[in-house]
Amino acid sequence: MSGNQQHRERRRQVNEFYTTSAINKIAYRVDDVSRLLFDKLAHRTSAEGITPFDICHSIKYYAYDAITNVTFGHILGCLEQNSDVNGLMETLAAFLRYGMIVGVIVEWHPLIIRLLQALTPGKNKGLSQLKSIGEDAMKRMYRDPESPAGEKTASGEGHQRHTFVGLLQERHLRDPSTFSRDDVTYHMITNVVAGPDTTSASLNAAIYYLWRNPRVLARLRDELDNWAANQAKRTVASVISMPEAQELPYLQAVLKETMRNFPDFGNNLSRVVPEGGLTIADQFFPGGTVVGMNAFVAHANRDVFGSDADDFRPERWLADQDTVARMEQNFLFVSKNCP
Repeated sequence: MSGNQQHRERRRQVNEFYTTSAINKIAYRVDDVSRLLFDKLAHRTSAEGITPFDICHSIKYYAYDAITNVTFGHILGCLEQNSDVNGLMETLAAFLRYGMIVGVIVEWHPLIIRLLQALTPGKNKGLSQLKSIGEDAMKRMYRDPESPAGEKTASGEGHQRHTFVGLLQERHLRDPSTFSRDDVTYHMITNVVAGPDTTSASLNAAIYYLWRNPRVLARLRDELDNWAANQAKRTVASVISMPEAQELPYLQAVLKETMRNFPDFGNNLSRVVPEGGLTIADQFFPGGTVVGMNAFVAHANRDVFGSDADDFRPERWLADQDTVARMEQNFLFVSKNCP
């Protein structure tokens, strides 16, 4: 089986876990971490004013805590300690940098990885901790898949199966012959490696664009204020659930426009030309050729996104259905199957 075929098969295994219904089962774990973030931000304010701090770091800590809680039912503790716990963030950042480079020169990977392992022994403390957390979660699952995990959340949930690991475990129990424990481990680690970096990059980009565009920030605040006013016993400081957020059109437009202006994947999205070749933009490419499109380039296409494609304007996503559908077809950030 080729590398591309293996990747497709891996994706197919977990498509069901990235549907809205599946995510809604575990999204409350993000809400728990959001409350921690709000508390941390509140402590930065006093009668004397606001204590300056780096919001980018706070959002990064938030993303790592949220993803580890969703995946394992375990909050890593970056927000609480205001630091990179056991170097996990540093380790994964180095891993992602390596992947971005070697992903372009795949044939060099076996040699480079052996050299790095020889030259930098013991530089995997973060990954060791990640593996330990994952193994602990899996032990609880395999000991009794339906038993409480021993911890309670703000929403009253206390079952280990209400995690990404839990969803993977359910899939394994249904058909262990096609979804092994090794598959559970692979997808568990992949979720943590890929999730926090993209999440924090997008959230920080959204904050940046909102502060650079006061008109957009004011309109978004109006939408949130109106939402809070129409909710019994809710305030604008309340955590908005995922289903509720999906019903806020301007918020969704802001998020889409953020990801259009700042897609978090800088490399080309590569594909292999099928057997027999293919003509793209009047250029013939023989079978086996690797071709790709860069999201930053695609998202600046004025024929698709309008003459103001260089601008941050969320309103473009509130246009008529046909216009939005055409933009989404050219929106390389969006994938129905995330992994």
